[in-house]
Amino acid sequence: MKKTLAFLLAALMVFALAACTPSEAPGTPTPEAPSTPAPVEPNAPEGTGVVPGTYTASASGNNADIVVEVTMGEDKIEHVAITEQKESPEVAYRALEEIPQKIVEWNSIYVDTIAGATITSRAIMSAVAKAVAESGGKEADFTAKLPERVQLEDMTNEPLPAVFDETYDIVVVGSGFAGLAAAHTAAENGAKTLLVEKMPITGGNSKVNGGVYAAYTSSKAAALQEKFNLVPDTAEKHIEDTMAGGDQKSTLSLVENLVYGSPVYLNLLFDNGLEVRETLTRPGGHYGYRTYTTINGVGGDIVAVQKKMLQNSGAELRVDTKLVQLYREAEGDKKVVGVRVQNKDGSFTNIAATKGVIMASGGFSADVEMRMANNTQWADLGPSVPTTNHPGATGEGIKIAQAVGAAVTQMDYIQLYPFANPINGVLDATAVIPFSGPSSGVVYVDSQGKRYVNEGERRDVCANGAMNSGGFPTFCIFNQNIKDNAGFIADSQLADGMAANRIIKADTLEELAALLNEIDFKGQKVNIDGATLKATIETHNTYVQNENDPDFGKVIDKGVMLTMEEGPYYAVPQWPSVHHTMGGLMINRMTQVLDADGNIIPNLYGAGEVTGGVHGTNRLGSNAIPDACVHGMIAGTVATTGEAPDFVPES
Repeated sequence: MKKTLAFLLAALMVFALAACTPSEAPGTPTPEAPSTPAPVEPNAPEGTGVVPGTYTASASGNNADIVVEVTMGEDKIEHVAITEQKESPEVAYRALEEIPQKIVEWNSIYVDTIAGATITSRAIMSAVAKAVAESGGKEADFTAKLPERVQLEDMTNEPLPAVFDETYDIVVVGSGFAGLAAAHTAAENGAKTLLVEKMPITGGNSKVNGGVYAAYTSSKAAALQEKFNLVPDTAEKHIEDTMAGGDQKSTLSLVENLVYGSPVYLNLLFDNGLEVRETLTRPGGHYGYRTYTTINGVGGDIVAVQKKMLQNSGAELRVDTKLVQLYREAEGDKKVVGVRVQNKDGSFTNIAATKGVIMASGGFSADVEMRMANNTQWADLGPSVPTTNHPGATGEGIKIAQAVGAAVTQMDYIQLYPFANPINGVLDATAVIPFSGPSSGVVYVDSQGKRYVNEGERRDVCANGAMNSGGFPTFCIFNQNIKDNAGFIADSQLADGMAANRIIKADTLEELAALLNEIDFKGQKVNIDGATLKATIETHNTYVQNENDPDFGKVIDKGVMLTMEEGPYYAVPQWPSVHHTMGGLMINRMTQVLDADGNIIPNLYGAGEVTGGVHGTNRLGSNAIPDACVHGMIAGTVATTGEAPDFVPES
């Protein structure tokens, strides 16, 4: 186990550097920052060549440039102040506060990143590095020598304690969409509930999600359908699309849970203040207009509402608290009766869960070794392939549940997000535009300026299309007409994308091609002929007008899909990045975790990406949030009352 974890750690450190660098302007080198503990002694350079003074520099964060003012002494970084930033407070607040302090304390450009806010952390460090260089300082003189990281703690295998340190009715593991929904529901049902999260902040992967939620109806659906002249959706069609999107490999009862529960939980979010954009989209693989986009286009919008709901419910939340063991009886009912957690200070606490433990600990997209071991779909999922996920998506919750007999299913079904930032693999707000745009008329082109796939296809098809296109990267093209009239691109989203050089703008398609040809994409350049790109878009316009796509068979809805006949035009560079692991713990309709013989493991429940069987071979985009929220709601209800919510079919 120690050897395996040591190898895993090494792989994750290499992977984190590749996947989580700041989203600088394409072609701008980004200094790497080691994720390691503080040095024993601060760096104390001699003869640095620094001209003392205050220097201003910037680097791209999640949403826009982060601007810093750095006060330099002759041999010391004396002060770092962030003067401008537009980071999400829910995600970035610790990085914004602590990274400047650490830089001064260590006298080093590169310090330990804040887990869950890696992009913000690295952007601050990158900006400080520029300021140090401007002062005349050398990078080597302000790079602390850091000790080796202490090896990660093994999963424990302690005997069932005679007396637990603490007792709760329900313990929920993981604070993403599923865990927050489960803990809130359990507490609302009167259970004494504890939610534990291994990361220092709540939200996990859910905060960096694209904020898109599929529901066949809602309290807002009728008004949006009337506004955009859309045919009302049905539960049956949503179920059909989801089953087809996963090649009929999904468990039907779990898909029914997702679909029937999706409007129930969405309306609950609306009732608690969630805001969405005035649009309904039909992203790849969906054939009904059922996808809602949060006001800022990020999952953090939903997490913020869920966190408020959790606080109002009376449930307790603990961060920096890592699950290391599930306790299950060896005799009798063989129930799961509690958990062992490791606290921030390294100590351990045994916590009884008299009614159940709900696993909502997420998937394993950020665990290179684990995804390589389970990969059968892709040519390579090794360290060179980045992920959209946060660094905590390492799948140990699956292994800990397996240790008490839980079965897993469909672990080899791993999804790539086709539209991530090609420089660092991040799913930023800009990367949501290609996902949301197929029904409105966006066009995907390859490095030659030609279409390479049906834009309305599901994610695995789009990812394969990109990787087989013969070049790197690919691009999503749209124009002002789509921006102004489709409703899914916010003004701030466009402005921030352009400020970060994630969205390229030009008055003509020929000019757009020329600008794209100038960009260095990880040492490579594209060669798009302006006339070719123009011909591609003009041909696509005729397909929209004729409501027929003879090249790729895209479904074109009259009056919804728009043409691109005049500028300005925009391009979003894109490339596949590991995004979602469809496999995980095997559960039944009631979210009870099963063993290898199909028997229920009493008092153990699962919800969200830690589970398998919901999405089959491929998850349709915008199904993840309702899957997690709805199954979290079911788990919280069943664990506390023994009954499922009303929307769950009886059979």
